[in-house]
Amino acid sequence: MPVRDVVICGGGLAGLLLARQIRRELPQLHVTLIERTRRPLPDAAHKVGESSVELGSQYLERLGLKDYMLERHLVKLGLRFFPGGGHLPLAQRCEIGPCAEPLVRSYQIDRGRFEEDLRAFDEADGVTLVEGARVLDIALGKDGAPHVVSYELDGAAHQLATRWVVDAAGRSALLRRQLKLTRTSPHAASAAWFRIAGRLDISDLVPASEAAWHARPCADVRWRSTNHLMGRGYWAWIIPLATGNTSIGIVVHDTVHDFHEISSLERARDFLARHEPVLATALESAEVLDFLCLKGYSHSISRCWSAERWAIVGEAGAFVDPLYSPGTDFITFANCFTVEMLRVERAGGDLAGKAALLNAQYRVSVGGTIELFRQAAPVYGHSRAMAAKVYWDNFAYWNFTCQYFQQDVYKKSAEEHEPYAEIGRHFLTWTGRVQSLLAGWAELLPEVAPEAIFRPLPVFPSMLVDAHIAAGKQLPADEGLGYVRARADEAVQIVAELVLRVVQELGPQLASELLARIGFDEWALELPAARLHAEGLDSRTRRKLLSPVARDVARSLGRVHRHPAAQAARELLARKLPA
Repeated sequence: MPVRDVVICGGGLAGLLLARQIRRELPQLHVTLIERTRRPLPDAAHKVGESSVELGSQYLERLGLKDYMLERHLVKLGLRFFPGGGHLPLAQRCEIGPCAEPLVRSYQIDRGRFEEDLRAFDEADGVTLVEGARVLDIALGKDGAPHVVSYELDGAAHQLATRWVVDAAGRSALLRRQLKLTRTSPHAASAAWFRIAGRLDISDLVPASEAAWHARPCADVRWRSTNHLMGRGYWAWIIPLATGNTSIGIVVHDTVHDFHEISSLERARDFLARHEPVLATALESAEVLDFLCLKGYSHSISRCWSAERWAIVGEAGAFVDPLYSPGTDFITFANCFTVEMLRVERAGGDLAGKAALLNAQYRVSVGGTIELFRQAAPVYGHSRAMAAKVYWDNFAYWNFTCQYFQQDVYKKSAEEHEPYAEIGRHFLTWTGRVQSLLAGWAELLPEVAPEAIFRPLPVFPSMLVDAHIAAGKQLPADEGLGYVRARADEAVQIVAELVLRVVQELGPQLASELLARIGFDEWALELPAARLHAEGLDSRTRRKLLSPVARDVARSLGRVHRHPAAQAARELLARKLPA
């Protein structure tokens, strides 16, 4: 039988985008895509993953889809969070989110519409689509022999021989299961989600009498955000779709809530009635279009690329958590890494070496992202800890993760890649420490009630705004490494400021317990004596003495809630800092 260049098993978002990317970047390669479902696909097809963020959206625009996205989908107004639990009316909770239209776009995606349109785009690009076919087996070739993909179409068995095979089959995970590549995730969480007919505007959940709430920046377009209603160990999402329908979802951490609580539509409604009653009431009269749930959604993988000419992309590989909408980001990395493998092979390069580098980088990215969520259950119920989390997580994401993509670091040689990888490990280390700090803070000193304030993140002007803008740019090759190095230095200063804030709020007794719990003695974190001294001064004098980073943290996160014995807590911290 003739040997194809690339066969992609699975025509969801990952497979369709990969086919488009290959045809655009390596047009000499023929691509065949095998997908179980046939067209037409309904709008609002029942798939989770409607929300994208900056990195994945930049990828879509690189693939020539900018005008299409603007015409057929919604521009997203960033991520918006209402932590603290639904026992309070929404206007009495802290709101964390953008105060202006984001300068780097992201999108709310109707997956049914998008995948239907992508199939047509791929066909126009010369991709061969085999629809209504079920992949039965992938027989990997040995010693350079072609792979053979067996599938069933209209009751008949067929086979395709191919040099490269890509598993994009979602949670069916053909190759991951066959090759026993699945690795468990330390993050235990589950989800349920459904669509409702019509638009649910979050502003409708707050009475018009709450004039100040309705007068906040972007109040009339809050509905375009991915809105998160959050409490200890859970959060619920509200995502608008271009079709006019709305996606509703619930995520629970297994350490706090059992999957059984959301395992049916009735139970999911009951869960919302207990934890987010305002939302539950708004949904009572809504027409529910569908319902799905997934227990233990997070999983990892040992490797996704092989010099034996196979690759795994999308959820067939790894999945972390939906909180920051990173699914399209991981599709971006997996697809770009796959195209890079194809390019290296065609150039006669070191395919085994490139596979080792990309697999290591992907594992680090997956593991590091899991750390953002693994300990976060108590943080979701604590507005100040959640604001600090959003600040840090965005700083690290925009300044390293997005830059890694924008600067095409994955295309670099192993020698050129290593300085970036070292900085990535630096961010990963401090990210894990920050998550432990914030989780301990929320556990040791739960909030009695969140402040009913709007916390604009990013606030204008700020380092976060600068990082957000930079996330949409490709820097000259000689500037990229210097940029991320400078941001890595600032990151450590941010951690010091967060520690100082938390210690002063907890007071000496709880601070001592927290610092022991998180192994602070091993952090070797530097905080000048003058910085500690400044905290005891009047606010005007203190502000003059702050570094640019300290001022940015203060402006972004607001006043420090100092314990009556905050000075003793600072003295405790001083004794634990390097001499």
